[in-house]
Amino acid sequence: MKGYIVTLFNIPQSVEVSNRCLESAKKHGIDAVQVPAVYRDTALDELAAEGLTLASWDESYSNIGAVIGNFVSQYRVWNKIVESQEPGIVFEHDAVVVAPIPDLQGKGDIINLGKPSYGNYRKQNAPGVYPMFSKPGGYIPGAHGYYVTPVGAQELIRVAKNQGAAPCDMFLNNKVFPNIKELYPWVIEARDEFTTIQNKKGCLAKHNYDENYKLL
Repeated sequence: MKGYIVTLFNIPQSVEVSNRCLESAKKHGIDAVQVPAVYRDTALDELAAEGLTLASWDESYSNIGAVIGNFVSQYRVWNKIVESQEPGIVFEHDAVVVAPIPDLQGKGDIINLGKPSYGNYRKQNAPGVYPMFSKPGGYIPGAHGYYVTPVGAQELIRVAKNQGAAPCDMFLNNKVFPNIKELYPWVIEARDEFTTIQNKKGCLAKHNYDENYKLL
């Protein structure tokens, strides 16, 4: 299984947690690599370079440039998965793999593997792959770790070109992608002590948010 860890190489804290993600992935048999993330200061230019537009969302929770940068970064990983013609796992830098990845072949083209990192969420009573269940709104509970096949990646790219860039967790939802799935129990966790995307308002619902949490 291939993994792609989106990393802001210009921010030491990002590199540090990305290295931790890399170690945890390799411990559980994932052939992970670190890929450069788009920094917020150049995000609009990089968005234009990909021929993408902007969707609309509530911008009061985050830095718009950082949201765009993260989206373009993950968009480029989707392209890598299509080019490789092999399934892959998209990681944000602060993700940690906490258990082996089960065999997901034939279980779905887009499958969330990450434990919800903010707000209220639902669980299941038994292990398995289910239609997206953890968030009432049907969106992915944080885009810190999800599995994508080449077919799934092509669909993500198609929708991105049609609808534009948005926060990745809002973009990945079962209204637009009705076949999106979710693994239970989750095998990836976000161990975040800082954010490069959200402002304070956007952090209040995070499970790890406290007085020591840093906004970079």
